Amino acid sequence: MWKSWRRLVAAPAEAPGSRLIALSASAVVAVAAGNFAPPAPVWGVPLAVVAVLAGWRGLAGEGRRWGWWVTAGAGLGLAACAMAARTPAGLAGKSVPVRFAVTVRDGWVSGVRGWGNRVRVDRLEWQGRRLRRPREMQLFVTAPAGMALLPRAGAGLEGSGELVFDRTLPLAAGHLRVKTLLLVRPAGGGSRVDRIREAGVRALEAGAGTDVRRLRAAGLAAALVLQRMESLQEGEIASMRRSGLVHLLSVSGLHVGLVAVLTWALLNAAGVPPTARRWVVAVAVVAFALLAGGNAPVRRAATGTVAYLVARRFGRPLERLPAVWGIVAGLALLEPAALLQPGFELSAFVTLALVRWVEPLARALSVLPHRAAQAVAVAVVAQGASSPLVGGTFALLPLLGIAGSILAAPLELVLVGASLGSLGAAGLSSRLGGMALDAVAAGQWLLDRASAVGGVASVPFAPLAPSLALVLATVGLAALTRGRAAQPAALLLVAGTVAWVAAPGSPDWRYEVRVLGVGEGMALLVRNGDRAALVDAGRSPTEAWRELARVRVRRLDALVLTHPDADHTGGAALLLERMQVRRLAFPRALGDRPEIVPLRRAARLRGVEEIPLERGQAATLAGARWETLWPPGAMAGVDNDASLVGRVDLGGPRVVVVGDLEARGEAALLACGDRLDGEVLQLPHHGSRTSSTPAFLAAVRPLIALAATGVRPRFAYPDPGVARRVVGLPAVLVEQGGGAVWVGWDDAGRLTLGPGTPVRVSRGRKTGGG
Repeated sequence: MWKSWRRLVAAPAEAPGSRLIALSASAVVAVAAGNFAPPAPVWGVPLAVVAVLAGWRGLAGEGRRWGWWVTAGAGLGLAACAMAARTPAGLAGKSVPVRFAVTVRDGWVSGVRGWGNRVRVDRLEWQGRRLRRPREMQLFVTAPAGMALLPRAGAGLEGSGELVFDRTLPLAAGHLRVKTLLLVRPAGGGSRVDRIREAGVRALEAGAGTDVRRLRAAGLAAALVLQRMESLQEGEIASMRRSGLVHLLSVSGLHVGLVAVLTWALLNAAGVPPTARRWVVAVAVVAFALLAGGNAPVRRAATGTVAYLVARRFGRPLERLPAVWGIVAGLALLEPAALLQPGFELSAFVTLALVRWVEPLARALSVLPHRAAQAVAVAVVAQGASSPLVGGTFALLPLLGIAGSILAAPLELVLVGASLGSLGAAGLSSRLGGMALDAVAAGQWLLDRASAVGGVASVPFAPLAPSLALVLATVGLAALTRGRAAQPAALLLVAGTVAWVAAPGSPDWRYEVRVLGVGEGMALLVRNGDRAALVDAGRSPTEAWRELARVRVRRLDALVLTHPDADHTGGAALLLERMQVRRLAFPRALGDRPEIVPLRRAARLRGVEEIPLERGQAATLAGARWETLWPPGAMAGVDNDASLVGRVDLGGPRVVVVGDLEARGEAALLACGDRLDGEVLQLPHHGSRTSSTPAFLAAVRPLIALAATGVRPRFAYPDPGVARRVVGLPAVLVEQGGGAVWVGWDDAGRLTLGPGTPVRVSRGRKTGGG
């Protein structure tokens, strides 16, 4: 085993620092494993002792015994996980009442969970005793509240709320939840640094005044140098995400490096001697890290920069790759849960890749001028290294991301410098700040153009199976060492990513109805060969996109919205923004609702055809005949009872889609006297007790009833009374449970249920293994 590990991580000539790489890489691997299955706390000290003894033997063996370095790293990683705060037994995914004292770190951002913010945890108590949790967490205020009522950055808070533990990772921080601001009150203390950051945001806003262009620039400047993202426009973030450049908007190691370069260049131009220059740059980097809020990627980059400058000051060589590996491992040991945070992973992996591969790739591009070769190498390496992580995080891969990165790279240096200048100028006077923001606005306009180039073409990235993710992580780890396997591993990682994205996604059946595994609400995929339509999009803004990527649906013939409820329309905007959608269908009676109007506007901007549907109207969507049974063109009353009801003929078996229709709506529909029968029924309102009346079920007479609830519904669906009525028809009731479920059939019309072992269903009550 040790020989195999040595071949992976050691260069043939035993390059300096290879042992540190082995130690650090082993520690990172152990911390990653410990996040999923941490050792018991009692093992913390013994594992640390084993690590120290193994390190001592490694030193005594003068590097010939590689097993000791691996053992030392693994021991340190597991010891750190054993000693870390964790979720108490039996509370995974649950919430408990707590009292807390926290300090607000950033600005408030509105999201699915309410108003959210990063807070420093000063005290956390449950059942009268202190709870050990990570130093920083997210706090959400779930009740509606105006921005002006929320405490500003740097303020101390204390009060009562709930601590929600993570569902899967024992060492994850979880988050705090407060249902109303009446449960919290101001407290003493707070953070002077965060109050300075807050003052900087206010100064930038004052400098911008009421000028829209300057206000956008002020939001970007605050994001680039203060890590204050709340003023960025959602459209701007979405555009940068599509192009693969969203990391430029969040302060990371890149920005620390840019500040170091800018400071060095200014000092060099001023004639400051190199020795003094190094100390000033080190101070500037530390000050910027504090100003930017000191997240994990920033701390890693600042530590590495200061270590490099100090080593150069005292004339000691510092190998960059081992040094970065050591810093990454050190932060992982100090904060084991941070290792699995997407931001930390992306920053660490891309930085290691740049240090390891930019120079070799630039040498291979020697036909280009040196600076051009360096720029292309940086863009190519960054894109190749970030693609698996960006794809896994956002389920999206920009095909022209390299072009966008090449265009954006010089702009980012200018923008960081202009943003720092704007912050300083705004601190002196609003007029000077406004003038400086004009420079930021000009750079922002150019950055938008670069983002547009990178985002021209993007494809869904299917979520990786755990086993495949483990394989890619191992390959990526080997690619970031100096071992013999590094180059083949790097090529294999790129080839594997391309192959995963390009893999075709054909359904197992000629016709299929699939309830997607969104967290809450309904997202029903109807497939007719290689054509697909999606009925509703769940509550989460991203989960419908991710689940479509999982089944490799890259375009939709139609996006059908049954009614405006958030658990049916939440993911529609992102689909219209990212995916090629041909048509948007919705009930004509609800077309002017405020939840539907923005989606119609987005559809028009993207050239998507709108199809308002009403009773008696038929349409062909995804190659299937959609017969609209309800609602009429104009209707007053409850939205649920105006849900779109459609009878879909895919060839043979028919599918009846009803949205959240309630008992009153079912009665009105039955009174129309139309045929409702269909082999597959989407159970009304997720199977709520307020729907699925005996008369309605008797009219449809389904073979299969699908309870589309989402995998984490707020309520216990389907209702037991509804379940009894469905089974008594008789019909097969399919509950969604923990993931997607599907019904498929071929041209012969034989219905088959999945997942797991397929079960065939027919009219004669017969079910059997398929």
